[in-house]
Amino acid sequence: MEILGIGGAELIAILIIMLVVAGPKRMIRWAYVLGQYTAKLRALWAESMSYIEREFREAGMDVDLPKTPPTRSSINQQVNRALSPVTKPVQEALDETSKQLTQVKRAASVSESNGRAAAPTPSATGPTAPDLGTWSGGERVDQ
Repeated sequence: MEILGIGGAELIAILIIMLVVAGPKRMIRWAYVLGQYTAKLRALWAESMSYIEREFREAGMDVDLPKTPPTRSSINQQVNRALSPVTKPVQEALDETSKQLTQVKRAASVSESNGRAAAPTPSATGPTAPDLGTWSGGERVDQ
C-alpha cells in the first residue's frame, strides 16, 4: 500500500520520528487537525463537483462527476477501462503465443527423448541405478 508515494515501512518510520520529536500529546493534536483538513478538502471537492455538474447540465451536457476525490486505485480502474479495447486483443495474442510456445517445448522434449523413457542400465553402483543420459541426448557408450 502506498499513500502519496510513501510505503508502509516509510510511514511507520515517519510516525516514530514524529512521536519522538513532537511527543504523544502534540502528535494526537496534529492527527486531529489533519483529519479536520481532510474532511474540509472532501467537502470542498464534493461542492465543486456539484457546481461543475450543475453548469454542465445547464449547458445541455449529461455528465456525472465523482463526488469523492480520486485515488490511485480509482484512476487505475478508469485507465484500465479506457484502454481495455486496446489491451484485450494484445493480451489474447500473448496468451495464444504462450500456448503455442508450450506446445513447441513439449514437442521438442518428446523428440529429444525419441518418444521413449530412458531405461535403467546396470552399472557398478547397482542394477537399479537410473540412466541419466548424456549432454548431447544421444546413447550412452560405456568404456
